[in-house]
Amino acid sequence: MSASNKTLSHLDNEKLKKIHLFSDLNNFELDMLRSICHLKNYYKNDVIFFDTEPYRGFYCVLKGKVRIYKVSKDGKEHTLHFITELNTFAEVPMFESYSEDTKDEFTYPANAVALDDYTELILVPKKSFFQIFGQNVKIYLKMVASLSKRLRLLNNHIESLTLKDVSQRLANYLLNEVNHSVNLKRNNSAEFVIIDISRADLASYLNVAAETLSRMLGKFQDDGLITIKGKTVKVNNLALLSKLAE
Repeated sequence: MSASNKTLSHLDNEKLKKIHLFSDLNNFELDMLRSICHLKNYYKNDVIFFDTEPYRGFYCVLKGKVRIYKVSKDGKEHTLHFITELNTFAEVPMFESYSEDTKDEFTYPANAVALDDYTELILVPKKSFFQIFGQNVKIYLKMVASLSKRLRLLNNHIESLTLKDVSQRLANYLLNEVNHSVNLKRNNSAEFVIIDISRADLASYLNVAAETLSRMLGKFQDDGLITIKGKTVKVNNLALLSKLAE
């Protein structure tokens, strides 16, 4: 588990503004936020929190990747989200529990685990954050607006799981990686993405069996849509992949 509890003094405001939830905050508001936050370091497979733990606050990923998951009654893990660099997680309960900021029984809605050997997170503590609200309500309004944009993306993922077949889900995932992954490398005729999560985790995220995912990746490659080499996926026909994802 994390042993660090440092301040954010080494981070400038331009870096913080790249985090979607903070993108609309001005320098004064960012300085207020910086004053209450802490840095937390985790290693691969370290648990950040369980869904039985009291809610302490939300997190931002500075380095690495985090998996958010739930465990069913039969013990099966289902991946809800992968949180990459400069994205936040566990922020919704912060706004849900605004009127319950003194109640420790308010818990996290899911589990979170670090996926990379070195994962650096910002923890925004709940009670200190509520105090900032009292001093500057504009921070609250700006962050709610940013959170709404994030929720729209999550709703798109839920829609994909419920309304699209396996090939559409996979195509949509690859397109999102092309458009948003920090590992994206551009070429005039192709797009390269790094899938730095396990096949099992990706299958869980897409809500398919691991064997089904492997067959579909193989079919995409046989059809010339992609070329797989290790963790690198080369998208050979972006237009056709886009059409398949519709």
